[in-house]
Amino acid sequence: MPDNSAGAKPATAQWAELLRTLADPMRLRIIRLLEQAAQSGLRVGELAAALKLPQSTVSRHIKALADAGLTATQREGTSSLYRLSDAAARGSLKQLRALAGEFIKNDPQMQTDARRLARVLERRYDGPDGIFSALAPDWDNIRRRWFGETFQLEAMLAVLNPQWVVGDLGAGTGAMLPLLCPHVAKVIAIEPSVAMLKAARRRVADLKLENAELAQGSLEHLPIAEQTLDVALVLLVLHHVADMGVALAEMHRALKPGGLLLVVDLLPHKITMFREKMGHRRMGFDPADLMLQLAGSGFDGARWHTLPARAARSPEAGITVPDLFVLRAIRSPAVVSAPAAN
Repeated sequence: MPDNSAGAKPATAQWAELLRTLADPMRLRIIRLLEQAAQSGLRVGELAAALKLPQSTVSRHIKALADAGLTATQREGTSSLYRLSDAAARGSLKQLRALAGEFIKNDPQMQTDARRLARVLERRYDGPDGIFSALAPDWDNIRRRWFGETFQLEAMLAVLNPQWVVGDLGAGTGAMLPLLCPHVAKVIAIEPSVAMLKAARRRVADLKLENAELAQGSLEHLPIAEQTLDVALVLLVLHHVADMGVALAEMHRALKPGGLLLVVDLLPHKITMFREKMGHRRMGFDPADLMLQLAGSGFDGARWHTLPARAARSPEAGITVPDLFVLRAIRSPAVVSAPAAN
């Protein structure tokens, strides 16, 4: 469209320049190809292959079209994609394109270009120079920008059995509930803190999580009937427990035979700030020792691994955050009585 702002060239001069830009067969061919690839956009190399021209020649014509406001550029990984601009799809520019299209739609050269472009676009996915070869260096960042950091992990929750009853033991403010509730029959969230439980109830109400059941209680005194849970999640909670033996016996009691216990916690560390400011009773766990305790409490098949190390540091003291481990074990059929307090 003509620029009518102060200091701009007269509209007649602008139109004359635009028409001179379009009065070039090569640029009309490029515009036609960009129309054909309106959704995906095209790289200079792809245009050059479809037009059977050197990339330098195509780049020169693309610049002329861009200067006229007819094309736009988008960075995609290490490449630039060219499309028709928004301005080219409006008003008089759209009418000019439509008029040109009527004259050239049956042109043999245009039809040959279209066939070659179709083959070029196929090679985006096949061949060594395809789209994934170009995008590979930045692929993770591209997916992160479009879909977020955790979509894969959230999708993996769909592998949960929809008939399961899951216990979120030490649920805090209920952050896990929106992730779990869509995939299982019921989530029973247990939390000792009144303030945390209030926040969890508010989350459940706001998100209308109808299959979430919340109750106040601790790992040593679970308000859950015997053999209720298919899965017990204990995520960054065990380090708050005063009596480990009683807590393990309670989780064994609440799980069904063959039920799964999943623990995430800290490896051994010396960060006293966690004890002083976050209420930690234990300075992490040696997973091998914890596996022995689990075996003595009626759990079988325990295995564990460390989670990927993070470079995160605490905002207060700049202390490196300790590494985490995840441990899973299966509740054996035998009934285990609670040991003496330790």
